[in-house]
Amino acid sequence: MTAQDLLWLFRALELARRGSPVQVEPNPPVGAVIAVGEQLLGEGYHRAFGGPHAEIEALRQVRETKLLEKATLYVTLEPCCHTDKKTPPCVPEIVGAGIRRVVVGCEDPNPAVSGRGIEALRAAGVEVLIVPDSRPFQALLKHFRVSITKQRPYITLKWAQTSRSGALYESGYIGSRTQGRWPISGFWGKVWGHRLRAAHSHIAVGYRTWILDQPLLTTRYFPGENPKVLIFYEPQHGMPKEKDERFFPLTTPFEEMLRRLYLEHGVGSLLVEGGAALLQRFIASGLYDEIHVLMRITREVPPAPVLAPVMPVIRWRRRRLSPDEIVWVGHP
Repeated sequence: MTAQDLLWLFRALELARRGSPVQVEPNPPVGAVIAVGEQLLGEGYHRAFGGPHAEIEALRQVRETKLLEKATLYVTLEPCCHTDKKTPPCVPEIVGAGIRRVVVGCEDPNPAVSGRGIEALRAAGVEVLIVPDSRPFQALLKHFRVSITKQRPYITLKWAQTSRSGALYESGYIGSRTQGRWPISGFWGKVWGHRLRAAHSHIAVGYRTWILDQPLLTTRYFPGENPKVLIFYEPQHGMPKEKDERFFPLTTPFEEMLRRLYLEHGVGSLLVEGGAALLQRFIASGLYDEIHVLMRITREVPPAPVLAPVMPVIRWRRRRLSPDEIVWVGHP
């Protein structure tokens, strides 16, 4: 593997990051480049679930097809070889195009692939190299790895709370039960939260939070596509009077409900923003992959305050956003 190989592979990584979670998931983001030495022949990335994969997008851009036998395909994820999906497998297309060399960022964690794509290419006489340090490419698959192996969405819990000092496990408040929207996040806290929204395909709040706060749940403080909205309600309290396809009952077992969201509704990643009861339910179930707690240092208390969820004992790291805003990020 040469320095030129790495340059093209990291170009593919840049392309993969253009994929919006809202459009791509539950598929992973993937980028691909086809080049001969320093000459670019074609490039592409996976734009939408059910649409052409990155390798096919790159092949369609190639005009000088006679050069494909001398070309190398650079792709962030192992090309697929299975057929039980919406699109045809990429391996036969690569072989049929005449490409004889492929450089891969990392193997596919999907059990249906998991090295078989690389084996199929090599069996067809294609030279396949895997980059020695796959960490940048593995990072692209954070959501996909959870959803494909656990058959549920990647789940991030997020809330903003008041704090007197910003210390971890300090009790605080997240809002009011009677006064509607009681904003806690400052400017940089909103940027942080909206960045999280742009990184997830779906966002969820409880029905009471939806009615009282009427949140916009958009990415207006950060460039990116708005996640699709889900509104959870408790069936024992009755069906909401409004008819809205975004409403989902919180049924038990909880894990089975999340499995249906993934398998039947294509929820690849889910950001849960409130209210306190819904967040606490996720924490108690242990079904989450990240927690982001924005602490606004203030002595002000909301009218009819709502206590923040009880944070679990997990691994945390701390980031200061501004003089009065701190974010704690936790992982199980």
